[in-house]
Amino acid sequence: MEKTTTIYHIDGRSQILDVNEAARLIGAGQVGAGKGWGWHKPPPLNWEREGPRYKATRNLRPPEMARYRSEPPFSKVFDSDVWQYATRPIKAGEIIETKEWPHPSFLPLNYGAGKVLEFFNMRQKSRLPRSPWYVDRIRLDDGLSGPVDVKIARPNARPPDGQAA
Repeated sequence: MEKTTTIYHIDGRSQILDVNEAARLIGAGQVGAGKGWGWHKPPPLNWEREGPRYKATRNLRPPEMARYRSEPPFSKVFDSDVWQYATRPIKAGEIIETKEWPHPSFLPLNYGAGKVLEFFNMRQKSRLPRSPWYVDRIRLDDGLSGPVDVKIARPNARPPDGQAA
């Protein structure tokens, strides 16, 4: 029995091929390298410019103080039924389109919302900017992203051969 897989092009096209043939084509560069084909489905075009849409999974209420909506996300939330950026009560099942950080319980309804929610739930909240929306697009940056060159000094470690301690 032959197994098949799907390979994707950056312009949205896809092909269903035999697994071995797909691996050979992508691995050999005949289809993949430099030609826009890969194993993973590409994100929709201009996803970062589309407003994130979510579905509320439970009833939420606005914070006690309105000023909280103008602050960066709290690192700790003591009442899980409060959404820091709510301007009014939100009912379970309601669809919300927002350029603010989502509540961790929201379900994403589009690609951008999924990326924002994933980023929000995986990052240190105190490092996040006021909003994931910058000018006219989503920008997911916590100031810690990018290449990190960290050298860890270990006590009692021997230097490599030929180097002084």
